[in-house]
Amino acid sequence: MIDIIFMGGLVVFSISSLYFFFNRHKPEGLNTAFLVSFVTIASYVLMWDGFFAVESPAGQPIFWSRWLFYVVSCSLLMLEIGRAKGITSTGKVAELVFLNTIVMVTGTVSAVTSGWTKWLFFAISAIAYLILIIPLLRVRDGDSNWIDKYILLGWSGFPVVFFLAPTGIGLFGSAVAMGLYLLLDIYTKIAFNLQLKA
Repeated sequence: MIDIIFMGGLVVFSISSLYFFFNRHKPEGLNTAFLVSFVTIASYVLMWDGFFAVESPAGQPIFWSRWLFYVVSCSLLMLEIGRAKGITSTGKVAELVFLNTIVMVTGTVSAVTSGWTKWLFFAISAIAYLILIIPLLRVRDGDSNWIDKYILLGWSGFPVVFFLAPTGIGLFGSAVAMGLYLLLDIYTKIAFNLQLKA
C-alpha cells in the first residue's frame, strides 16, 4: 500500500511539475511552484526507494528523509506566503526561511530518535513552528487572508499526523500516515500554488 501511495505522489507531482513549468505566472521571476513540485518528486523517489527508512519501535517504517526535502520545498513556499502577506523585508523573509529550516531539521531528528530526545526535538520543532506561523496569521490583509486556510488546515496538519503516526505515539500505521501526508502535500503545494497563480 505504501508503494502505491509513493507512486501516486510521483505521478501527481510529475504532472504538477510539468504544469507549473509550462504555465509560469511571472516569466522573469523564480518559478517556485515548479521548484516545489520538482523537489517533491525527488522526495517521493527517495521514500519509495526506502534506503533511508528506519523502523519505529513497533516495526513500522519511518521515511524521515521527507522532512529534509521539506527544508527546500517549504522554504520556497514561505517565500511565496511572505510575499503574498506583504512581508518584503529581507530580514523578515530570511527569518521565515530560517525558522522553517529549524522546524524541518528538528522534525527529522525527532523522527529518528526515541525517548525523551524524540519529544524534546518535537517540542523544539513545535515551538519554532508556532513562532513561524503566528505572525503570518496576524497579518490581516484582505488580499492575502485566503492563505490562512492553507496554514491552518494544511501546514498545521503535518505536525498532527507526525504526532499520531509511528513517528509519534503510533495511533495509526505508516500507510495511513503516508496517505495523509500525500493529501497534505497536494493541498499545500499544488492547490495553494494554483490559487496563488490564479
